[in-house]
Parts: sequence; structure tokens; C-alpha cells
Amino acid sequence: MNQAFAYIYDDFLSDRRFERELSILETELARRGIEGQVARLAMFRSARETIIDLACAGTKNIVFVGNDKTVEKMMWFLPDVDVTVGFIPLTQPAHIGTLFGIPMGLAAVDILAARLVEKIDVGKLDDRYFLTEVIVPATVASLEVEGQYRVSPAMGGAIAIRNLGSVAGKIPVPADAKDGWLEAIIQTRVNSDRWLAPSSLDETVIRLKHGSIISKEPIDVFMDGHTVNGFSFKLSIVPNKLKVITGKVVR
Repeated sequence: MNQAFAYIYDDFLSDRRFERELSILETELARRGIEGQVARLAMFRSARETIIDLACAGTKNIVFVGNDKTVEKMMWFLPDVDVTVGFIPLTQPAHIGTLFGIPMGLAAVDILAARLVEKIDVGKLDDRYFLTEVIVPATVASLEVEGQYRVSPAMGGAIAIRNLGSVAGKIPVPADAKDGWLEAIIQTRVNSDRWLAPSSLDETVIRLKHGSIISKEPIDVFMDGHTVNGFSFKLSIVPNKLKVITGKVVR
């Protein structure tokens, strides 16, 4: 067994319908010489405790097996652990895999074996890390940009603050996670002049290193699949904070 690798299986993979796929996957990992200890996420033990224990024991590469939600569960603490992160997406949603150039299923083993490692930026919302984006939908909030000015969407628009990119739609939208900037998308709904024609979205893109989301009313903010509620949130970027095994050079 390769002590440098460990694999974190999401809870849902304990379902018997995944037994054959996992067996084939483990056989291929062993054939490539990158098999490792397997840890299954369980309610009685925190993911953070499991991963820190593995890192302290000398594991250099932690590979998450599951889907986007598997990775999202870990991001609030993962950048502070000295490991390289890998990902094997077995089910949808798998947009994070797409943004990292990692295919679904067994083909992802080729990416692990090649071991192209990139250092990427992570965002922070207050004291919590995020990988992909922060979304404030249909909001009355404003975005304060580096203490210089504020912008607000109109007519039920939204605010998105992207690091790696958007995974909210059917197709992932990449952002540059290596440039040391966050990308703010201010969406405003624009009514069409044509009778009964659907409205469209007008987007303004702003780059920032730090800022704040501010609202006079409590709002829900969605970050890497998690929801937080409040009146104001601080935003910042932490460059080169996370090491990731990718299938391509991350933008």
C-alpha cells in the first residue's frame, strides 16, 4: 500500500450499488501503485478529524471519492491542512471535476497517476474558506469593493463572487483561480422591449481582492453548497493556498 495516498469515500458510497464500481476502482489504483488507506465518512467522526489524523501520519495526498458535495463538505478547513487534494467523481454533480479537468469514474485514475499538481487560490467569507463561489440570489444587498465604492443589483438581480468558478447551473462556468483576485458578477434583470418576450440578465464583472456583502435586512448567502445568514460578510482571497491534482492547468 502506498502510504502517500489516502482515499475519503463519501457516505452514500456505502450503498451496495456502488460495490462493483469501487472494487474496479481499487483494483486499478493498486495496479498503478497509488492505492492507499480508505476512510469512510461517518456521522460519529468528523471529516476534519479524519483528515488531520491522516496528514499527521504522513499522508501527502488526500483523494475525495464521490461528487461535488463531497469536496464542498471539506473546504471550510481543508486549505489549512498540509496535503495535496485529489478528486474522483463517481456521480453527478461533478462540475468541480470538470473545472479541474478530471473525468468521471475510472478515467480519473489517469489524472491521479500523472500527478499534475497546481497551487490555486481560495476565497474566504468571514473566517470560512470557499473553493467555487459565493451566491447572493434575488438580493437587496450591496457589494462593497475594497472600501472604495458599493454596487448593487437592481430588479431582483443577484451577486456571485467566484474563485474557481460557478457550479450552480447545468454547465460549469470557469473563473481564474490562480490570479490572486476574486471575480464578482453583478446580475441585473433587464426587461425586454418586446411584448411578452422574456427578460434577460445584464452582467457587470468586477475584480477585487477584498470587500464586503452588506444588507439592511438579514439575507441568505450560499457558499460551496452551504447556507449562512446575516447582515454583513467580509470577503477576501488567499493566493496559492490549496494544492490540487488536476488534469489541466487551472486558469
